[in-house]
Amino acid sequence: MGRAGALATALGVVVVLGTGSQARADPEPGPPPPQAGSACADNLDGALTALPQPAADTGTAKDLLQCTGGAWQPYLDPYPTSDRWLTTGSELILHGQGRRNPEVHAGVWTGTPQIGETACRAEVVDVLAPGETSSPEFHAADPGVPLTLEVGDHLFMAKLTGYCLWQRG
Repeated sequence: MGRAGALATALGVVVVLGTGSQARADPEPGPPPPQAGSACADNLDGALTALPQPAADTGTAKDLLQCTGGAWQPYLDPYPTSDRWLTTGSELILHGQGRRNPEVHAGVWTGTPQIGETACRAEVVDVLAPGETSSPEFHAADPGVPLTLEVGDHLFMAKLTGYCLWQRG
């Protein structure tokens, strides 16, 4: 089991390791994704979030918003990076330091549910060697319980779900 799995286990969360696919439920209950100009809570100040991508859009660019001064504002930096991300139920894919232009950096990350009935989940893939990645590690907490995991400096990709505020620190 990797460091992230050991840390998550020690913190009392469910960790499932494997190479097979994981069943995904429909997006969890919660408010609709934020829109530019809509209000955001004080605890979200500085957080980035991605708007859902239309089904026909196959590009990798994200349509991002940042909570600034109590409102969601368009975030236009072509190379976003943040220590705070809000997931709104649908899957958010972020890249780490195992790729160019990381969106997240190594450290201990905690996903905190923003409503009681949501569960924070993460699928983590690391770079093992040039052109080689690890099998996905799946992490999940019970609904309403924060999920804490350690993200290494070789993170290739993390898929985050749940209506959760993810913070490094």
